[in-house]
Amino acid sequence: MKKATFFLFFAFTLSFASKAQEGVHHLVLFKLKPGIEKTDERFRAATVLLQELPKEIPQIIDLRAGENFSERPIAADYGLMVLVANDKSLQAYLEHPAHKAAVALWKEIADWTIADFWASAGKVQE
Repeated sequence: MKKATFFLFFAFTLSFASKAQEGVHHLVLFKLKPGIEKTDERFRAATVLLQELPKEIPQIIDLRAGENFSERPIAADYGLMVLVANDKSLQAYLEHPAHKAAVALWKEIADWTIADFWASAGKVQE
């Protein structure tokens, strides 16, 4: 009985985890402008602002962000991945005042590139 219960719990967990990753992924890679260091207070403020977005924007299903640790010269300095349900949710996220405030702060200290794409866990989209 314990094995059957564990198996059902494990199967449900895997099913839930894979479904939680389906949707539109908004990927942003930030490169700090010349003269801006990660020790700059504006950088710290900008990273905190990003971490607070899920509290402000209800369309965010998941947000992952962090400093790059790679020493490669091609690498970005900071990365952000936001998951939303669909393109309508993405538009609401982009137009939200909290997002616009984050954009304004990041514009002062970094250049970036983005990619918005549909993705499902374990599947390659064609």
